[in-house]
Amino acid sequence: MAQAAPPPRRGVTKNLLVVALCLLVGGAVASVLREPSVPRTLPREAVDAGVLTGGPAVPTQGPKVPKEEPKVPIREVRTARLDGPFVDPRVPRRMPPGRTARPKNAAVWCEGLSVERCGSHREDCEVGAYCDGVRFCRSRPEFPSAEACAAEGILGANVACCSGLVARCGVPAGGRGACNPQKGDESEPVCIRCGDGVCGPFEQACNCPEDCATSEARPKLRFQGPWPQGVAPDGAAPEGTTAPGQCLDTQASPEGVLRCLESWSEGLFGLRRSAELQRVEDLESFTPFDLDLMRCLERGSSYAARRSETSREGCLEALYQRTQDSRLDKLRWFSSSYGRSR
Repeated sequence: MAQAAPPPRRGVTKNLLVVALCLLVGGAVASVLREPSVPRTLPREAVDAGVLTGGPAVPTQGPKVPKEEPKVPIREVRTARLDGPFVDPRVPRRMPPGRTARPKNAAVWCEGLSVERCGSHREDCEVGAYCDGVRFCRSRPEFPSAEACAAEGILGANVACCSGLVARCGVPAGGRGACNPQKGDESEPVCIRCGDGVCGPFEQACNCPEDCATSEARPKLRFQGPWPQGVAPDGAAPEGTTAPGQCLDTQASPEGVLRCLESWSEGLFGLRRSAELQRVEDLESFTPFDLDLMRCLERGSSYAARRSETSREGCLEALYQRTQDSRLDKLRWFSSSYGRSR
């Protein structure tokens, strides 16, 4: 007779179920009690002017380069030589510099040397002379001039004046023909072309009376400015003019016309005022109308005194009534409007 199968082991199965249940419960509890994980921190990079920001690294941006605007060509405009601050061409100048610089010797102080010792340092020092004849020692220019003689208008040269020139001193002082002989100070003589019968650009009655001083016997003189041939250098005269009579045609305002006339007066004769032009012997380039116009424009503008010829307005009106020149209309209107606005 066959043997019967043993009954199932109920105790073992029950134990396995208990163990599995414990594992499940323990895992759940451990999951609840476990600390939350810290998210991985991404690297922080410097971007845009060094400001730290989170997130992935971003390449640092370079400085912003402004967009270059297209260049507009600037037209070169030629203006009158007296439009800006007045620079008198009759002011003397020093010797022109050379091309080669001299070696400097820091151990030599020329200004402290006597005239006798000055010659012992020819590379660094030179002897000069004041207007009163007193000689002194001074430093040579950094770029010594290579000229063998001093040209017209050169001040305080250490070489002789060129042929036909003489060294003279003296400047006007105050009114009524008073002169300052420039003695006893540090003034130095100027090379001028005195004695040729023409009052040149660096001459006046104080340093060259034989050419520039008027008298009853000689009320008018020959004057010569920087433009001796009557032709202005390129860019020197007001644009569009080749003679003083064209100033009224080319300039729009009273001040512009006056500057134009002054420019021509200075260039041709070395003079700037209409009263000075009365002493010019040969005034062919300036017509009587040009002189009258210049005289009117030199006067002050006054709308209140517009009927008087002592004002610019009154003088221009009288000039128009006398000449009936229609070109004066723009100056009459401009002067009246300007005076009324004041």
